Amino acid sequence: MPRAPFLQHHAVPLACAASLFAACSESATRSDPSSTSTGATGNPTSGAGGAGGAGGSGAGGSHPERAALRAACTPTLTLKLQDKGPGGKLFTDAVPDPEGFVTEIGRRVCSILYRHASEVGPANHLTLLIKQDPTPGWKAGDGGDITVMISTTHLTEVANQGLDVATEIEGILHHEMTHMYQYDDKAPGEGTYANLGHVIEGVADAVRIRAKFPPPGAGPLKSGVWDDEGYWKPAFFLLWIDTQVPDFLYELNASMRAGDGVAWTPEAIHAITGSSVDALWAQYKGASCCAGTQWSCCAPQ
Repeated sequence: MPRAPFLQHHAVPLACAASLFAACSESATRSDPSSTSTGATGNPTSGAGGAGGAGGSGAGGSHPERAALRAACTPTLTLKLQDKGPGGKLFTDAVPDPEGFVTEIGRRVCSILYRHASEVGPANHLTLLIKQDPTPGWKAGDGGDITVMISTTHLTEVANQGLDVATEIEGILHHEMTHMYQYDDKAPGEGTYANLGHVIEGVADAVRIRAKFPPPGAGPLKSGVWDDEGYWKPAFFLLWIDTQVPDFLYELNASMRAGDGVAWTPEAIHAITGSSVDALWAQYKGASCCAGTQWSCCAPQ
């Protein structure tokens, strides 16, 4: 049985652009005797910048609603800098204010995924682990205490390629902090869709791209089916839908809420948009405005 849409929309093309809310100053603290621990100050001039004009989904509502959402998406931070060598210095040079950096990214991620503080799960503490690792980044943990790793091995490669290390860190954190906050359909009797992992990774990259921090080398891929891979292949498709159906990413995330008694399937996309995912994929494959380096209808820059 199709899942009822979180909001009622029809598949009528409509470009949607909404400015993300500005950060405000709120503070929280947590101590860890073995680590550097900071509270989230939310200085809007610190850390991540540049996504304020991102198009597509974005938080709206009254000022009290926005303030409550910001507060719900302001995790306390414990920084664990395991790499004390040149790789670790790449991180500390690029991110002189980890607290403000994480605060702004968390709020930006939530502004895409949510509209009300009551929708946000209890992800209220982030341990940021900086160490040598073959994987660029990962997220571990569930509930209120999350660990995100950023690899200094990867940051060294980024620097050696002449790319901006701070920009890559922002991109990784947008992706991994999306995993911190997003719904994932993981509850008994749910989470059974075969390609759910690809879709979840696609949502995380969609948020990263929407915030204007695309992965290096990313671009629309239109072979095969939309979710036979994860990451930016489904991400660009989902972003294209988001420009056609206002608040699509928000509603897609809502459709994956764990514990609602419904195992997620692509039929949720049909319920939100009024079109089957196969029909949308066929339209997307023919969309020249989301192909190659032309992203005007899938990731407005």
